Amino acid sequence: MGQEKTSDLQHELETRFLTYALSTIVSRSLPDVRDGLKPIHRRILFAMESMGMNSASKHVKSAKIIGEVLGKYHPHGDASTYESMVRMAQDFSMRYPLVDGKGNFGSMDGDSPAAYRYTEGRLTPITSYLLQDIKKNTVEFRSNYDNTLKEPVVLPSRIPNLLINGSSGIAVGMACSFPSHNLNEVMSALISLIDTPDQTVADLMKHIKGPDFPTGGIILNSKANLQLAYESGLGAIKIRGLWKIESLPRGKKQIILTAIPYSVNKSRLIEKIAEIIIAKKLPALTDVRDESDEKVRVVLEIKSTSDENKLMSYLFKHTELENNFQVNFNCLKPSGEPERLSLLEICQEFLKFRTQVITRRLNYELALIEKRLHLLTAFAIIFNELDQALKLIRSSKSRKEAHEKLQNYFKLDDDQTSSILEIPLYRLVGMEMAKILQEQEEKLAEQKRIQSILASSQKIWDLVREELEEIKKKHGDKRVTQIKTVKRIEYNEEDFIEHEDVHIVLSQNGWIRKLKNLSDPTTLKFKENDQLLDTLQTNTQNLLAMFTSFGTVYVSKVYNLPYARSGFGEPIQSLFKFGDGEKVIGMLALSSAGDGSITPIATGQALLNFSKKNKQKKGDQEFMVVSANGFGFRFPLSNLTETTRSGRKIMGLKDDDNMIGFAPVTHDHVVLASAKGKAVIIPTDEVAQLTGSGKGVILMKPGESNLIGFKFVSLKDKVTLEFSSGDDKVITVKSVRLCKRGSQGVIISKRKAILKIK
Repeated sequence: MGQEKTSDLQHELETRFLTYALSTIVSRSLPDVRDGLKPIHRRILFAMESMGMNSASKHVKSAKIIGEVLGKYHPHGDASTYESMVRMAQDFSMRYPLVDGKGNFGSMDGDSPAAYRYTEGRLTPITSYLLQDIKKNTVEFRSNYDNTLKEPVVLPSRIPNLLINGSSGIAVGMACSFPSHNLNEVMSALISLIDTPDQTVADLMKHIKGPDFPTGGIILNSKANLQLAYESGLGAIKIRGLWKIESLPRGKKQIILTAIPYSVNKSRLIEKIAEIIIAKKLPALTDVRDESDEKVRVVLEIKSTSDENKLMSYLFKHTELENNFQVNFNCLKPSGEPERLSLLEICQEFLKFRTQVITRRLNYELALIEKRLHLLTAFAIIFNELDQALKLIRSSKSRKEAHEKLQNYFKLDDDQTSSILEIPLYRLVGMEMAKILQEQEEKLAEQKRIQSILASSQKIWDLVREELEEIKKKHGDKRVTQIKTVKRIEYNEEDFIEHEDVHIVLSQNGWIRKLKNLSDPTTLKFKENDQLLDTLQTNTQNLLAMFTSFGTVYVSKVYNLPYARSGFGEPIQSLFKFGDGEKVIGMLALSSAGDGSITPIATGQALLNFSKKNKQKKGDQEFMVVSANGFGFRFPLSNLTETTRSGRKIMGLKDDDNMIGFAPVTHDHVVLASAKGKAVIIPTDEVAQLTGSGKGVILMKPGESNLIGFKFVSLKDKVTLEFSSGDDKVITVKSVRLCKRGSQGVIISKRKAILKIK
């Protein structure tokens, strides 16, 4: 109880969360700017090096490697550790793989790698440059998780791994995303930076043209756009797949995809293209198949008359065949602090690190040489007085006594004396002694050379330059990703729509079907307590407008509506964002050409009944909407354009009101009727026209009742009233007294409730 203490909860949460965040950033998610590795990758490579698994050794079971890493350096899960090793072996994930894998290490199709008991691995030749000189005190070491071993804080990398292989990770409140680059270009940029330190990002880009992804493709960014990303360390790389036309016999042709954007799952890409084919959104494209082996080859079968450029432009827009790679140059500086760096700063940090590594290596080698010269000096002293040395040794009764006599007589230290006592007798012959003297001379020359390098910063930079040129010459290769400006082919999506007559069926509970054939609507089956609301015939090139009780219209291209996958169709809520209790009251097919023409439709329960002869002239067509409380207005057909999934508000309604119908304006008068038997006939001109959404004006006061419908008429017409009892009544329009807009109307049925006007 005496150890209990109180603390502010907010302070404790902030402190502990900050500790967790920093731990995630430093120990897991962000790479080091010097070797371009996260701790997990560094530990895997160091463990493999410790096991002697270089590029010349035989492959070793991945299970053994993972066990070594987990047991000695990385106290985390085996699955994540193996996943990190797998990625370093995938040539489609890394531009220059660091692990030479043997077995199934996954594929571009997203296939999982085989379990680590089945695969094998070893280091690749280029990985040796990451680990070279690690035993020469070139980098700092720290204790492992249980303080039984030492592991490197950073690898003494001779290659700018962060740039040539890239990296990605998500930390707490911070993320990184580095694209890979071409080794030749990066090495050239580093060498130029050594020769001319006061360069800019623009100067470096004379060598580094842009990212070089392992999967190839085309980078579409302009030079100015790339420069901005490299300067700020933030941006996006737009990358597109490669394709070509392959001619077939009889004048046929097919499109071959030879490269897809980096990190895109090839299998999912093909599935998406197949969905477009099945939905007939691209009729010119008839089939897709994957013929890939080591190289990507996806075949797109097309119609011989199709425009392949427009077709590919459509696929670039609607699939991941054109994709963005986000650039975020967040990484750990040598101090351990995370920071977003520019391309120039990354190169400068790497070169600075190389000078530090070389300096430490030279100091280590110099110390070894000086230690060896110290011993060689003792050998030379003994050789000059060999007889006396042998006499002292033979006169001694123990090794300790011999050690003391030699040390005192020849004025040697403990190391020199011990090395003399351990030297084999054959080394005392004249020829062997000559070799010792020659070695002493060579070591002195090497000592002088290293001392001269350490005394000159220019010579250290020359050594850095020499190493970079050697790696460039040995491992440099050509770019696999093109960088060029490609003119975007403009197309009209309606060019790809297959003109096909279809039937749209809508139920009262909001289930919609698109059918190719419908001979008799009465044969349609519906869910329990559901029935037909409306059905119409249209064409896939047209628009479909659906009006709802909430005064909203949802307009979609007919070809975007899915064909019915089940007997009852699809719920309308899965296609659009409906509100609670919102219901469709009717639908309308419109010409997608926007010329104001209306496709002939068949009416079911919807309050629409017009024919071609009643249409107004092109551009003059108007519609009218009416609410249950008697409000309404006219609006132009141009309001019915394609909407988003959320639709567009047409009529503003109060909470106790709802929209009951819509109709095209076809005559000079309109008759409105209430459920309790009253009707109003008013001139169409008295109905206000609105160009946007609104409440409208009061057309009829239904009193305690509500409006059940309306119909446009001329004074010579007749209308049919359908009563709730099931029988009908036909009345002539001129028999009903004309009223002013906003009146309660005249009684046309005293005893029976009106259901609708026909």
